[in-house]
Amino acid sequence: MFQNLFKIKTLFFIVYVIFCFGCGSFKAPLYPDIIYNNRQPLISVTYEYGEIQLILPLKYDGAIPDNILFKVFTQGDTVHPIISILQEAPKEFLTYLPQGVLDIQNNTNLIKIIPQDRNFDPITVRFKGIRFGRIVLPQKTIRIGQLIVSGQTSLNVNDSTIAGVEISMQNFDNIIYSTTSNESGFYQIAIPGEYKFAEHLRIVAGNNLIFKPYTKKLDFNLSRKIKLDIKLGPSEEMMEPLYMTNKHNVHFRDGPEIGSETLFLLEQGEVISVESVTPGEYFGSIEVELEKNKRIKMAGWINRSDLRLVNMQNVFKINGEE
Repeated sequence: MFQNLFKIKTLFFIVYVIFCFGCGSFKAPLYPDIIYNNRQPLISVTYEYGEIQLILPLKYDGAIPDNILFKVFTQGDTVHPIISILQEAPKEFLTYLPQGVLDIQNNTNLIKIIPQDRNFDPITVRFKGIRFGRIVLPQKTIRIGQLIVSGQTSLNVNDSTIAGVEISMQNFDNIIYSTTSNESGFYQIAIPGEYKFAEHLRIVAGNNLIFKPYTKKLDFNLSRKIKLDIKLGPSEEMMEPLYMTNKHNVHFRDGPEIGSETLFLLEQGEVISVESVTPGEYFGSIEVELEKNKRIKMAGWINRSDLRLVNMQNVFKINGEE
């Protein structure tokens, strides 16, 4: 009986402690470090539906067009753009495309850059796509289109083709680019578009011929491409015998007398059709070119020592000849 009474008192005491102090009185052991169980972590994979952000940085070399039309084509289609944007010339082209519209296997996607200025040529940028995400393409430079002059070189006297003629584009006396006409007499020169605004742009041809070089001022205001056929030497209206000046600043006078008025100072290579001769002078005609390729003949006198006979069978200068 005494033992049963002790058990009852002990149980009553435990209940009393729990009631007064709660379960918080029973503290779990503390661990200062994280416990690792050496299990592999779980990996969560999610799939998202998103847009394609397309970025094309742009750089302008010199002049800047006011507006640019951008067209984006995909999957090799160059007729029907999936998006067209007309905007002021930006530092970078930015657009968003739906997921999955681009070819992700090949470079069949393209951006067509069309400056709204006839001084600029359209530019095409090809690229390989992604399903979704961000594409940053290499920077593209936009510059004024080239200025192009092309044509044929021939002799004025009979329009026969002449090959190997030296031709250059010059600003003042500075040569920008030079070339020679090919076997069929064709030539083409292309120079940077910035020279469109040069006021002293000209083409010079025939420095390697015995005649005075052909020189013409060029104006690209109406078009960036000029077709210019170059005719060299005297025309068929200049009758033989033909002579040419053998130095610069030759006096072309209105009479044979000493002190007669000088009409022109002729350059080296100027051709004169001789009509009469005196002991010290030649009388004849020269051709003077006017506007729109028109030529007129003017008569005058030249000192005989300033002329030499023209050999039309060989119109190229001999090595070392000025």
